[in-house]
Amino acid sequence: MTAQSRVVIRFNHLPRVKRDASAKTGALIRAVGFEVERYVKQSFGSSPSPAGGPPGVDTGALRASIHTEQVAPLVVHVADGVDYGVHLEYGTSRMGARPFMLPGLVWGMKQVERFAKEMSWV
Repeated sequence: MTAQSRVVIRFNHLPRVKRDASAKTGALIRAVGFEVERYVKQSFGSSPSPAGGPPGVDTGALRASIHTEQVAPLVVHVADGVDYGVHLEYGTSRMGARPFMLPGLVWGMKQVERFAKEMSWV
């Protein structure tokens, strides 16, 4: 199995959403995953990128490999499909981190919290 950067978006902290899991809820959760994917892909800058910022685009393979998959009714994975994504996300002993997935997760969770408050779910 290849190493990859992955964020897991779990919605089981929203009791009403869990209780009312339906096709509409599944579609909403998928939509959030795709929005996180879009946010992550758009965050990429130019190469070379500074440590602490998102990676720069060299060949575009990392950005093109990012995908969203709904693996359960209330679980969406947004992951990359290259071996070196995890090294960029967390850095190595010879290279500073260039996080791209974690900022997308933070942004996505803020969107979920805002929506949940608007819908009076929390």
